[in-house]
Amino acid sequence: METFAGKWVWIWNWRRCDGGDTGRVAERLRSAGCRGAIVKAFDAGRWFAQGPSFRDVCRALKSRGLAAGGWGYLYGRDPAGEAKRAIETAHYGEADLLVLDVESEFKGRPEVAEEVCQRVREALGPSYPLYYSTFAIARYHRSFPYAAFGRYCTSGGSVGGTAPQVYWNAFRWPHDRALAWTYEDYAALGVPPERVFPVAGLYREGLTPYPAPHEVRDFVRRAAEAGSRGVSFWSYEHMSEAMWDAVASAAMSDGTAEEEEMSSAEYEELTRELAAVGTRLGRLETDVRALRGEAPAPPADPPPPGPATYTVRAGDTLSGIAQKLGLGGWQALYDANRAMIGGNPNAIKPGQVLILP
Repeated sequence: METFAGKWVWIWNWRRCDGGDTGRVAERLRSAGCRGAIVKAFDAGRWFAQGPSFRDVCRALKSRGLAAGGWGYLYGRDPAGEAKRAIETAHYGEADLLVLDVESEFKGRPEVAEEVCQRVREALGPSYPLYYSTFAIARYHRSFPYAAFGRYCTSGGSVGGTAPQVYWNAFRWPHDRALAWTYEDYAALGVPPERVFPVAGLYREGLTPYPAPHEVRDFVRRAAEAGSRGVSFWSYEHMSEAMWDAVASAAMSDGTAEEEEMSSAEYEELTRELAAVGTRLGRLETDVRALRGEAPAPPADPPPPGPATYTVRAGDTLSGIAQKLGLGGWQALYDANRAMIGGNPNAIKPGQVLILP
């Protein structure tokens, strides 16, 4: 099961979250259908004061059936010290996953990013779920060292990834545009959508309003359709009741139950239904011509049967397409289209028409 699957809420100041009452926090998270919380553990090289220790918060949430991740803000001023605190969050703090919040301070400093990530990954091992959270629209932040963080967070197979901060309410952009550009930019960086875990900003601050509840629900739906396995929301202490209701009504599987996929039989049935619709439209066009007094179009010879195809959409992967269409595996799909795709099976692009094996 993907560690960051499902819906999560970020916690910044524990005591501002229902007064730090673990029972109330846990009940609110469960009522919203959340799998867990990502709790702030450290700031730079120091533990972040939460009242109770970070480990106590984690243990309290876990005792109530929730997962508990840890996050910390890194500045890159003391790579060794910041890495040490991140490692302790996972080991001593018993965090289920770790998110490195890394932003403007790392721009133009790939060597610092490399040192921090290398220290953390070597200490935690290759299978520990390590993520980084930063800018959503990468094209506007080209000096940020995405490659360094990606090497240690998004290249671990089934663990790790990136949690881009898609705060469309602060961007003053439509939510669908902000999300689409996020996936486009991270795909260009070599990050597949299943390693992207977008964060929505459910806060109001200054001139930045809360997003509309329907946008929150659509954000979750679009993220799931793009291939993400989990989403999260910033942050517990900022969310209004309307935002909690929006999260609760947004469906996102946490990976604990098998998601319903379209079987090959269902796909064939859908194809037959679409063909029937096309036939009915053809008859309707004939009837319209008759009403207008136009001569019916001469019957055309049926085209020779061609191979079944699929047009790639944004966020698609070969494995996702193969699973959705019931093809049994992505390798045969890749082999049938290798000449067009090239040597990298992850390099498919929206608009490409794939031949189905």
